[in-house]
Amino acid sequence: MKKFLLFIALAVSCALATSAPKTHDGFFLSGTFGFGYGNFLNEFQANGVKMESKGAQFETGLKIGGAIIQNFILHGTIDINGIFDDIRFSDKSGNESTLTIGNNKSFRSIFLGAGITYYVPGAANVFFSASAGISDYTEICVMGEIVTNYDPNFSFNLSAGKEWWVNNELGIGVALSFNHYSAKSKIFDYEGKVSFNSISAVATFTFN
Repeated sequence: MKKFLLFIALAVSCALATSAPKTHDGFFLSGTFGFGYGNFLNEFQANGVKMESKGAQFETGLKIGGAIIQNFILHGTIDINGIFDDIRFSDKSGNESTLTIGNNKSFRSIFLGAGITYYVPGAANVFFSASAGISDYTEICVMGEIVTNYDPNFSFNLSAGKEWWVNNELGIGVALSFNHYSAKSKIFDYEGKVSFNSISAVATFTFN
């Protein structure tokens, strides 16, 4: 991963040279923001306990890098997802309880990785993007004490969309974004397995 990020830094430095107008051949900066549906699940097989939060979610992200060749971009990726729904607990006996997130709060996950974005040649300005990395999650507290421990595992982000040029370097558009995050978890002495899946419609802005 360190060598890959170093390669991205080199690509960015090379891409700072002047690029042609309305082409994807230089420094690359892209941001996203939108809403969709997400499902967080933390399962503890030893005692049958499940933690789950699913429903409306927001997604925002940032990619920074540079074009290796025209239309083919290497970048670092940061993506943040938050679910607004409460966290529900259940056990193998069917007992349930709820941890209320509260007003103006969400259960969040953060993804850090590296990836590629490819723009299909031609005037359509359609793109496909894929990033791989690791993710981490909001801590859970009981009586003011943090009781969760997450060990980030392989995670990825996939997206596809279309943009329109606003000027020679800036484009805006829309995209569909899918995330799959995973991790190992521990609450007290119980070990669990975390998965988070989401799909969102996002607005995009790209400086290239």
